[in-house]
Amino acid sequence: MKKYILALFAFAIMIAVSCSEDFLETESTSSVDQSVMFKDTKAAMMAINGMHRVMYDKGNYAPKMGYQYYMLYMDFLGEDLVYTKSNAQFRTETDWTRHRQPTNQYPRHIYEFIYKIIANANMVLDNIDGAEGTQEERDYIKGQAIFYRGFCHFAAVQLYGQRYDRAGNNTQDGIVLRLASDTDPKPRSSVEECYTSINEDIDEAIRLLSNVTFERSTKMHINVHVARAIKARILLTQGKWVEAAEMAKLVVQHSGAQMDKSCFDYKQGRFCDATNNEWIWAKIAQPELETGTLYNFYSYISNTNISYNRNTPRAIYNLLYKRISATDVRKQLWVENVRNFPGLVYPPGGNRYKWMSQKFIVDYPDNTSASYSGAIITADLAFVRLPEMYLIMAEGYARGAREADARNALYVVAHDRDPMYALSTNSGEALIDEIMFQRRVELWGEGFRWLDLKRLNLPLDRGPAPRPGYNQGGAVNGWKSNSEPTNLDPLASNFNMYEEQAVGELCRYIPAGAKEWQWVIPQLELDYNPLCVQNPL
Repeated sequence: MKKYILALFAFAIMIAVSCSEDFLETESTSSVDQSVMFKDTKAAMMAINGMHRVMYDKGNYAPKMGYQYYMLYMDFLGEDLVYTKSNAQFRTETDWTRHRQPTNQYPRHIYEFIYKIIANANMVLDNIDGAEGTQEERDYIKGQAIFYRGFCHFAAVQLYGQRYDRAGNNTQDGIVLRLASDTDPKPRSSVEECYTSINEDIDEAIRLLSNVTFERSTKMHINVHVARAIKARILLTQGKWVEAAEMAKLVVQHSGAQMDKSCFDYKQGRFCDATNNEWIWAKIAQPELETGTLYNFYSYISNTNISYNRNTPRAIYNLLYKRISATDVRKQLWVENVRNFPGLVYPPGGNRYKWMSQKFIVDYPDNTSASYSGAIITADLAFVRLPEMYLIMAEGYARGAREADARNALYVVAHDRDPMYALSTNSGEALIDEIMFQRRVELWGEGFRWLDLKRLNLPLDRGPAPRPGYNQGGAVNGWKSNSEPTNLDPLASNFNMYEEQAVGELCRYIPAGAKEWQWVIPQLELDYNPLCVQNPL
């Protein structure tokens, strides 16, 4: 374990490009010893910026890209983001095989990026109290470091542990908690112990960041509103419904974020521009650092990117799409009849498939130009948006027997997106279903669906296959770019209809609680940490 953890402790996060005199603008760094790194708060900010960088730093092979990969994985494991055509990237994520392979390098990348940030956070926490600077600056740095430790443990336990049961008795194995800069073998803590530690870290981050009066210089940095937003997610995952809603309400009331429909404008930069007033925490694009088309989120989700999505456009689950009102501005984010949509954005020569996404537009191509190169390959990426907070309020209040409050919170998002939406009159399960529908549509492709299914103990259900007598899918039945498929089963899902070699047919349905809902621990962890036990294989 020591050898493995030491590799994760390496502070080589990125090469220093420059070092501004301004405390908030200090760049991240590499190969600087701790005595220099933590001499003062200006130098220590390099460590914090380094952790931000790890969130989207590319690995040694595509699609390894830190938290961006995590986000994509969470939706490819679900049903709402449909993989239209087989190719090399994300097929095995979609068919639920990679995360069950202990020696596979791709899920191991997620484990490693999580524990790299945790190791570096612990290094900051060990040293920051002695750094020269004001107490407010130390609080800002320490608050961000302890936030990242809690955030990463939270990201990990949702994968490797069984779901948190709000009824109690969460003695099931969680993850290895790393709360100090040591490399000793450690057993996995229980899920309850993990969430206790996670909450303690986020609570301390909120306390420290509440003392900070200066404004952050970028939405990449963590402030008290980001910490409260993640705290709301944690409480929701634990089934602490009203507490989650009340925490999200603090973000709504005090963050300064506002509902902003400009993200839906038909333009270059649609849904990938951090200047949007809804965005609370984000990755800010670094084109000079984010080189290579296969090392960022948009290479695998933006149907305008010249990379994999030229041949494999992402689509929405058609049975979800059918429920979206025609007057909802979000309806335009997906195109059902691609032959009859003159404004369709796609790379020249790219495939066009029913229900394909138009949500993320990084570069607006000239579809008549064979020379289009997809020159813009990266963009800003939202980690937390204001609508999520309203939807946490709605779900938390609805499940917590405060339905009037739930309807009011839901109305803010639903009416902003659809001017014809009226305040809901639903109650009970009908109200909860309405809220979860809005959550699925609003947060599509942003990394939530699989986590929602797991926390709510729901099965994966990718919908029914076509009935006999209807189009059974595949290119020979019209599922290709130069034709419109006919004789479609109105009750069938578009999952596995786009080609003959169906992706993940064996995982069309996974029952709740099956062992497949737990990721397996990477074999390297087990090799170096004999106290860590594997999940059921």
